[in-house]
Amino acid sequence: MAFVLLQHHGLCQLVSAMGDVPGEVWDISNEFTEGSLANFDRHSADDTSEEELSDALVKHDVLIHKWCQRQLGDLLSKLSLEPEAAPFLVPVDWKQLGLDDYPEIVQNPMDLHTIRKRLDASVYEDADALLDPELFFRDIALCWDNCLDYFENDLEVEVVQMALNMSSVAQRMEEAFWADLAAFEESVEKRPLTTKVALAATRMGDAAKNAANKSHRKTTVFANDMVKYAADWWQGKRKESPFWRDEKEFKEHLIGLVWPSRFKRAISVVRETVRRVPLSLLGSEQAVQTFLKPLAESILRTVSSLSMPSGVRVVSDTIADIKGEWILPESYQPNSHVESVLVWAHGGGFVLCSPATHRFFLARIVVHTGVPTFCVDFRKPPRHPFPVPRDDILNVYKGILELGYADAVFLGGDSAGGNLVLSVTKELAEDIDESSCDSPSSFSSLPLPEGLILLSPWVDLSDTDGDSWQKYADVDYIPSKQAEVIAGIYAKGVPLRDSRVSPGRCRSWPPCFPRTLLDYGGCEVFRSQIERLADSMMDHGVELDATVEDGMVHCYPQLEYLWGPDPDGPFDAYFKRVSTFMAMKYF
Repeated sequence: MAFVLLQHHGLCQLVSAMGDVPGEVWDISNEFTEGSLANFDRHSADDTSEEELSDALVKHDVLIHKWCQRQLGDLLSKLSLEPEAAPFLVPVDWKQLGLDDYPEIVQNPMDLHTIRKRLDASVYEDADALLDPELFFRDIALCWDNCLDYFENDLEVEVVQMALNMSSVAQRMEEAFWADLAAFEESVEKRPLTTKVALAATRMGDAAKNAANKSHRKTTVFANDMVKYAADWWQGKRKESPFWRDEKEFKEHLIGLVWPSRFKRAISVVRETVRRVPLSLLGSEQAVQTFLKPLAESILRTVSSLSMPSGVRVVSDTIADIKGEWILPESYQPNSHVESVLVWAHGGGFVLCSPATHRFFLARIVVHTGVPTFCVDFRKPPRHPFPVPRDDILNVYKGILELGYADAVFLGGDSAGGNLVLSVTKELAEDIDESSCDSPSSFSSLPLPEGLILLSPWVDLSDTDGDSWQKYADVDYIPSKQAEVIAGIYAKGVPLRDSRVSPGRCRSWPPCFPRTLLDYGGCEVFRSQIERLADSMMDHGVELDATVEDGMVHCYPQLEYLWGPDPDGPFDAYFKRVSTFMAMKYF
């Protein structure tokens, strides 16, 4: 990670980039830290040669250009995260909306995503390759003006009100931008040596970003603003929602466990940030692909990779034409025969996350168990709704069996991933139980997994307002409205009460169903449906080892890095249970 501190009229900005930084970056860094920067305090404007001053003044336009790029990018991110920006994020799908006359009335359609692409593609630069902010703000205004023109400023139309509000917000941001630009230009002209240092810093930042892009750790359009929003929570600048309640029904599940302030605040950040995601974004394929997925990937992948334990390594692989990642003990080689393998379906509401976001958590499992683990990068809605994600898990499981990687194969999953592996395992067991099957399915002739590991599984998509949703809405971080929308996106026309998408609603379980390890939080919104699942499985003779961790939230073992070091905390106990479960074999 490369860090450069820029000082502009009393403000400090941190330029940082993740990735393997190439030699030229450090060459630039050393040039200024060991050379002119080392003696910077001993210099004054009077000591500076005419050549140095001329060089700094000639290049100040480049620095202004870089400053404008950063500021306009940040401004665009802020606009995109405004609560009423949803209709203007992506191009208007006028055909789907039935607005047949839209192309005739709106001659120059514009949206924030297109503006971002134009900004990145240098469309707003003049003949000297310098950014012209007026061109940028002209397009920004088009986003709202097109809407107002089409609906003829009809205040009865909700989107017109939203356009007017966004126009006001954008105007305030534009005024602030021009004021800041004037102050920055004045600062650059008065401090030529600082200008030279800042130029070197921007060169270093650009090189670091290029290196990050090469290593596929790209930052996203909206990540910076989301981080700033989260930082406000960490610094106590935002009022937290009610947390510890006095009612007996809440205190029963919190006795004996007090969250560290760091963990409590982090959960508040996640909860309130997720609640801000507009529902309209979740149903838009383009919004999911260009905003939600990259944002979640950027934040969660970075966090998940910060503290990877020693003794493991990550290897990308493709099994049955489906991509994924192995988390391997250092002593193992990919594709070599081992005693046991764990196939994991990651959570993320079916729509979000990837193997990269679950690296830290799965690495902890591998460290405790010594079992190579393959996390499946299954295809996701909206483009690939049910049954595609489930079938991808099945095909990877089948592929590993055919390749003969291990004597025993376990299936596991968290949250939505728990739904997928539970559905796969149940249909495998039903095919084995129904020995006289007239029409063999894609599940036929496959042996059952050695065991099933479920962490906070989302098993009833029709349940978004039950008892635990009511009790723990202000403790857990999963919002019911967003969950309801995502459930419909995944099911894609299948009734949410159908056991194919809601396996927790199954009324019976085959006698041959494999032994199952089930863990969940005592204060998570899915608690009621998880416990209904546990009761049903035990009533039908499933060998179930279920543990509820009082006072904890959804998928709590994945949040260990937020809790901080605590050998007596709930996390080691979870990983030890997984290790013990996987060490037990059928005879």
